[in-house]
Amino acid sequence: MDPNHTGPEEYGHGGDTPRQRPPRESLTSDFGQHTPVPARTVQLVSGDFLLTVNPVDGSEIEPCPPAERPARPGKLTEPERAEVERAAAPPVPPGPEQPVLPLLARQDERETLVRLLARGRSVRLVGPGGSGRTRLLDVVAEDCADLAPDGVVRLDGHRRTADDLLNDLFHAVFDAPLHRPDRDELLESVREIGAVVVLDDLEFGGAALDELLDATPECAFLFAATPDVAAPSADAGVEDVELSGLDRAAGLDLLGHAVGRGLTDEEATWAGDLWFESEGLPLRFVQAGALLRQRDRLRAGTSAVDEFGV
Repeated sequence: MDPNHTGPEEYGHGGDTPRQRPPRESLTSDFGQHTPVPARTVQLVSGDFLLTVNPVDGSEIEPCPPAERPARPGKLTEPERAEVERAAAPPVPPGPEQPVLPLLARQDERETLVRLLARGRSVRLVGPGGSGRTRLLDVVAEDCADLAPDGVVRLDGHRRTADDLLNDLFHAVFDAPLHRPDRDELLESVREIGAVVVLDDLEFGGAALDELLDATPECAFLFAATPDVAAPSADAGVEDVELSGLDRAAGLDLLGHAVGRGLTDEEATWAGDLWFESEGLPLRFVQAGALLRQRDRLRAGTSAVDEFGV
């Protein structure tokens, strides 16, 4: 056998011409055949500059030509504000539908907050994590829907500075999705806003909070913060409302609503221990209710297997 010249006998067919194997169908024939998605180019006006965002050819920034400068924005209508708020809402988490829980043992705080906001005062709701600050904000926001000409504006203060929040407030009220105003235009615009601003997870106080309040004289703010956040300055005129844990009876009542049924004696005893250990934080009872609902579902599934074999 000559290693450089393959003989016909090496094919197993003598001198016959080797049979051609049919081509295999490509397993990836459809891969890479999709119609390319056109890149979206967006132009934003930021102060005196025009920013072109191009994910393919690269972004660029240049002085904004006079013809490209946006006109003074108008305010969003109430339905438009509601649509913006719905679009920004977090998605519903997967899994079984969660029960709608009542607001228990918070009527005094609720009335105090609404009364202060109705007078145009700003107020800070202070409570530890899990005390139900956000739940109370939701209810008070509904109560204040008709208090101000620009309605209620919901903002998130997590990792936001005073400048960030002023821009967030501007875009929540004005129809300017592709425009970030310069400092002077921003301050001029937010001074015209008359709204109840509900701001959860405030992370600053002192001079930074003074700056936010001074820039928005026609707004009444409802802040929510934990006790470790810096307090407002003495001249800020912001009142504090403390939010503590629930009493034992309210905690057990909340757990019953979270489970969706009455508690057994054993569960009530366990809930009493939970109340003592958690200092009555509502979140702990909501979490305990989720555990009991899960246990009920597991028991129901086990009973079905025992009875029907499925």
